[in-house]
Amino acid sequence: MTTNLTKLALKRPVTITMAFLAMLLMGLVSSRLLPLEMFPGLEIPQIMVEVPYQGASPQEVERGITTVLEESLATLSDVKSMRSHSTENGAFIEMRFDWGVPIATKTVEARERLDSVRHLLPTDVERVLLRQFSTADMPIYTLRISSKRDLSGAYDLLESQLKRPLERLPGVSQVTLYGVDKPRIEIRVDADALATMGINPDKLQQRLNQENFTLSGGTLRSQQTLWQLSPKGEFRSVSEIENLVLRPGLRLGDVAEIGYTQAERIDGRHLNRAYAIGLDIFKESGANLVEVADRVTKVIAQANDNPQFQGIELFSMDDQAQGVKSSLHDLLMAGLIGAGLSFGVLFLFLRNIPMTLIVVVSVPISIAITLAAMYLMNYSLNILSMMGLLLAVGMLIDNSVVVTESVLQAQESGKYKGTREAILAGVNKVALAVMAGTLTTIIVFLPNIFGTKVQLTMFLEHVAIAICISLLASLLLAKTLLPLLLSRLKGLKSSPKGSSCHPRYRKWLTRCLEWPKTSGVIALVLLASTALPISQVKMADDDDDNTRLYLRYHLQERQPVAVTEAMVDRVEEYLFANQAALGFDSIYSYYATDNATTTLIMREELPATIEAIKQTIRDNMPSLANAEPEFGWGGGDDSGMRITLTGRSTTVLMELAEQLVPLMNRIEGLEDVRSDAGAGQQELVVQFDRQLLSRLGLEVSDAAQTLALAVRGQNLRSFRHDPSGEIQIFLAWERQWRDSLQQLKQLPIVRDGERVYTLEMLASIAAQPQLQGIRHFNRQTALTIGGNVEERSMDEVRDDLTKVLDSIHWPPGYEYSFGGGFRQQQDSEQIMMINMLLAIAMIYIVMAALFESLLLPTAVITSILFSITGVYWTFMALGQEMSIMGMIGILILMGVVVNNGIVLVDQINQREPDIDRLKLAIVDAATSRLRPVLMTVATTVLGLVPLALNDTRLAGGGPSYTPMALAIIGGLLFSTVTSLFLVPYCYLLLSRMRHFYAQRCAHIKQWSDAKLPNWM
Repeated sequence: MTTNLTKLALKRPVTITMAFLAMLLMGLVSSRLLPLEMFPGLEIPQIMVEVPYQGASPQEVERGITTVLEESLATLSDVKSMRSHSTENGAFIEMRFDWGVPIATKTVEARERLDSVRHLLPTDVERVLLRQFSTADMPIYTLRISSKRDLSGAYDLLESQLKRPLERLPGVSQVTLYGVDKPRIEIRVDADALATMGINPDKLQQRLNQENFTLSGGTLRSQQTLWQLSPKGEFRSVSEIENLVLRPGLRLGDVAEIGYTQAERIDGRHLNRAYAIGLDIFKESGANLVEVADRVTKVIAQANDNPQFQGIELFSMDDQAQGVKSSLHDLLMAGLIGAGLSFGVLFLFLRNIPMTLIVVVSVPISIAITLAAMYLMNYSLNILSMMGLLLAVGMLIDNSVVVTESVLQAQESGKYKGTREAILAGVNKVALAVMAGTLTTIIVFLPNIFGTKVQLTMFLEHVAIAICISLLASLLLAKTLLPLLLSRLKGLKSSPKGSSCHPRYRKWLTRCLEWPKTSGVIALVLLASTALPISQVKMADDDDDNTRLYLRYHLQERQPVAVTEAMVDRVEEYLFANQAALGFDSIYSYYATDNATTTLIMREELPATIEAIKQTIRDNMPSLANAEPEFGWGGGDDSGMRITLTGRSTTVLMELAEQLVPLMNRIEGLEDVRSDAGAGQQELVVQFDRQLLSRLGLEVSDAAQTLALAVRGQNLRSFRHDPSGEIQIFLAWERQWRDSLQQLKQLPIVRDGERVYTLEMLASIAAQPQLQGIRHFNRQTALTIGGNVEERSMDEVRDDLTKVLDSIHWPPGYEYSFGGGFRQQQDSEQIMMINMLLAIAMIYIVMAALFESLLLPTAVITSILFSITGVYWTFMALGQEMSIMGMIGILILMGVVVNNGIVLVDQINQREPDIDRLKLAIVDAATSRLRPVLMTVATTVLGLVPLALNDTRLAGGGPSYTPMALAIIGGLLFSTVTSLFLVPYCYLLLSRMRHFYAQRCAHIKQWSDAKLPNWM
């Protein structure tokens, strides 16, 4: 088929030229049509259930909400893990599934489970929220709005002049504004007046809801007209609410103050020490990220020029487009430099500019074909597919180099009458070997695409697609367009200077084959030496983002927002006083009643290492009375050190954590070790006197509801006739009842005759400790201890942690498990190792089919072993740590290093030498393959040199490409040097072994034929 393709290309030059021109144009058009995104659109295998429920204790939330929902959701299949957190703000449940599970289907099933137990939840639970996530749900632009002036009343300005213009932009799906709320109508009831008038608070709440309604009254028909009947009883103004008649002579305004107010703040944000508001912008699926972000940037620039925004700073906190642009720029520059270096080294070998251009033209055409195929296959252009294209650049020339060199050798041999016959013979000579080499490079990715799905393989699939399509395109080019262009090239010949190193190589290779024992000992010593670098090279985490530092406060107990803000102010004051020494550009802080976090956005050029800056902050951080600031566990639950303790009692788990945290802090390489259990707070337990309430004709639930209205308040049906849209109506008692316990005790609950009974008369109030939150892991009570791993490998830290964990006494039913970076790294490493073994097996299968031999592929497989030796020696020599990116480099390397060996073995097989002339045939074949081997290795290595030297990172701030590039470069160089001698050496030994055993088998058969009777 290959010969037919080449014959077709030479016979129909215009057709082939137009076909590739059409593909090139499709690629150029696709480059504009492909969605440009940060990450590929993937469904995250995770479902979140949230039940807001303010004011209840964590124990009540656990008992009444969390446990009920967990029991129902536990019947879902394929749940990998379930975590829950019960707090005084509600219940939060997170379910994780394996990658590849249809999350949309699981979400529907989860909704059915939740609906089936909805009636078992407390009656005042308003909503049960169910969320699923995908990479497309991430905001593409995060804005922070700050000012020295008060922004609490700036909602209308931001809504009309910023939020709505952004929502109208093409490609924008949603804009979320937070940190400032719409004003609401508050009804603040005078509890004394209400009690004096003898009005039941519960009846008042029901009356307000009944007076603010709308419903459908059906239709009214006449002979010619049809009317829709809509009885409406909505409040249309604040004065209408004030004038609501509670009973003759008594209006609502007589017992309550009614007006517009801002909702009470439950959290806050600072940007560079000024109060800030947040705004997130989301794009539509399929929209071009960079184009949408550019439109957003223009609207923000217009807002900055607006006089109404004078004194207001609009700060870009996160801009995905900048990450994509940075990554694209870095990759483009690295690709251009690598392509330039590859062109230079090809010219040095070929010494022919037209021929060099013909070889290099395969790169842009292959990339164009890849872009067109990705568009037709509904893939996006993202940082992962761009990484695949960059890695492929150095390999796209390989097929063209092999074919060109084979054609040149055929032309120089003088065996063929014309250029056409020489081209056909040259292409046909390496056709199977080139195809097999391409397939071995592609085949290493198949286990990642079709095998077990984890986060790494899901993302690696997009790298693999770009590499595989581009390599297949380069193979097609090498069989069609390249021979066509070579046939039009005048003076098709090779440079004599390119073979100056052949005599030396021939001499060394001959010695290697003549001294098999010595060569074998050297090979074994080199292979055994791998043990040294493997023992020295540490396994590192790829999560080494130095662009931001996260400072977590670890509040000892719940605090008023003002108190938490004062703590944040102290820390920010210290940080800004040392801004030059700490090397940050801006600071963003978030604070609430139970947590606070400060984010340092670092400059590109740091005054010291990130570890030194962290240590400086730790040593000089101002001490806080109710908080212990430390660097947070970056990366969420899937990075850093995480240990989950499980058992029956949260109190026992907290006691175990108190023992473990000091011991863990002594482990070298562990920093900022903390448990996620807060110190808790005091809870006021109100126990009503049932007998007294019964005599007063009052239900306990009514008394409790009155207390809840006084302290927590209650949202009523919304007010729909405000110029700014629908706003909330909030009913509560005056704030004075929340100022102190003594004031609360005087809260009037009920009036009996002329006597008003207060809370103190009807109930006993006692203080007792309350947990800040209760966590579950797989429906067991759980507690997590976390920390940051610095300057040591995860494996070393894990071994030390195991010793510490096993050194304490664990009560029956209590245990621990590793999570976070330990689990993530272990899962990724296991999958990568399995996929590497599968890749080796599949490479062997391809070569066995090509050579029609089960023995000879072993000669080529040895190059994979020595490539891994080269990787680890390179990492040890350069002080580089192994990481997942390095393992990806080894995976790609496995498919690349066998290419030269495949072509070499195929060349020897084509010569069909006798066993007596085998050594000479091997030397001749290896010598003839030296120059194309050096050319392909040089182009691949030089294409990756920019990535290895520059600290180019995924998405501009993610994992570095350097370990991956170094793995491919180091392994390929070492394997090439050894394979030039080792593959011929192994081929000779295996051939002799096959010949020896074939002779033995023939002798045995001859003996058996002579000695045994014919019937046997």
